[in-house]
Amino acid sequence: MIEITNERPTDAAAIETLLDQAFGPGRLAKSSYSYRKRVSRLWPLCLVAREADALVGTIRFWPIGIGAYAAPALLLGPVAVRADFQSTGVGGLLMRASLARATAAGHRLVVLVGDEPYYGRFGFKPAAEWGVSMERENPARVLALPLDGSDVAIPSGLVQRWRSVRREAA
Repeated sequence: MIEITNERPTDAAAIETLLDQAFGPGRLAKSSYSYRKRVSRLWPLCLVAREADALVGTIRFWPIGIGAYAAPALLLGPVAVRADFQSTGVGGLLMRASLARATAAGHRLVVLVGDEPYYGRFGFKPAAEWGVSMERENPARVLALPLDGSDVAIPSGLVQRWRSVRREAA
């Protein structure tokens, strides 16, 4: 039986191994990782999937700012599922549980870099629909999800690294 729990510090090595297996050793060079450097992940939203105490999936969230006013939002990713558990619904369990937590915590917008055919089933659409973009990313792969279901107050502009945003605003 799959159990979804909070990520623990002791999960770090298993998560890094899983991410390397899922995305390859060059994953840290991807532009989406630049938004995560020297920024603390949002631990209450970072979840893992376990089967008999073995880690089989992970999902993480990071704070970001959007636009000139650095409106707070979430950067989702990475999401990874161990190869032998892919297509079993583990990724969907992680997505639904983490998005429910993000909504309950009052977050309003989630942005990610990924494939719309997969993430669209969770409600994600091209972020360009709201004027949200990321430097060095294919606009078709930058997706967004307003968590309250409303488009009214979605900020527009470039995604910015959280700490650099906060320093500039101070």
